[in-house]
Amino acid sequence: MKRYILTMLVLCIGIGAMDAQEKNLFTPKKGTWTVGVTFNPASIGSGIAIQPKNGEFAGDYLSGLAANPKQMFIISKDPMASIKFKYYTSSNTAFRLSLGINGSLVNYREYVQDDMAKALNPDSQNQVADCATSSMNSFSVLLGKEWTRGKGAVRFVYGVDFMYTIAGGHMFFKYGNAMTDLNRAPSTMPMTQSGGDLNNYIDEDWGIQYGRPVARKNIGYIHGIGISADAGIEVFLADRISLTAAMNFTPVMLTFQPQTYSVFEGFSTKTGKVERVNGLVSPGSRAALYGTQNIGCRISLTYYL
Repeated sequence: MKRYILTMLVLCIGIGAMDAQEKNLFTPKKGTWTVGVTFNPASIGSGIAIQPKNGEFAGDYLSGLAANPKQMFIISKDPMASIKFKYYTSSNTAFRLSLGINGSLVNYREYVQDDMAKALNPDSQNQVADCATSSMNSFSVLLGKEWTRGKGAVRFVYGVDFMYTIAGGHMFFKYGNAMTDLNRAPSTMPMTQSGGDLNNYIDEDWGIQYGRPVARKNIGYIHGIGISADAGIEVFLADRISLTAAMNFTPVMLTFQPQTYSVFEGFSTKTGKVERVNGLVSPGSRAALYGTQNIGCRISLTYYL
């Protein structure tokens, strides 16, 4: 898919360049505004996973993701699509602003054994559904400066931006089998069980021998502040319409993750009823990212006002 997109881009740029050679070329001046859209195909394959794999324990999945530097690098990448504005202070210098947003809301459902039906009839094949709702989103702002070299149909452009990103989400669980004083370890989908056994969550202070997750907010919202740079070529397809292809990366970024929590439910032998317990997963974390792992390709279609 990425190769197809890049091939079409090269063809469009080539055709546009040849067509623009014989035309009067537009040159921006001080006070010129532009508006456009930017697409970064490199961001497609680096999104945050929206749910655990089948059979993967959700607690391990989320805890690992929260502490994994890979998640930090994800927020230092461009959004897949964004809106870009530019204001020219001269014919070859402009300030620019990009806004991007991504998100997902997934309701993952899985059948499990109906414990009530099984208790009444050992041969019962009835099933109920468990549900894991995952919400993930991100928002980014890039503010910087751009320079242009050349006056022909094909021009060299490069720039640098200050980048701010916020990303994260949460996961909630709903179960088909209720937890009661008679059914203290109900059948649930595999992703909520640690290692496939029933020792999900134990709290001796509460007298809880088995617990299952109700809410997992330990992905948290991560804030990122960094510097982004790019360089490429701009081709004028028409008098005030251009197509730009630029390589970009974020060489340095600081990230901050706040305190995060999880909520379990379990039958307490001390109170004689099902209790919900909040637990601190992380007191917060920080990271400093540097390098070129997050390289991308910005494809921009721009209209000069």
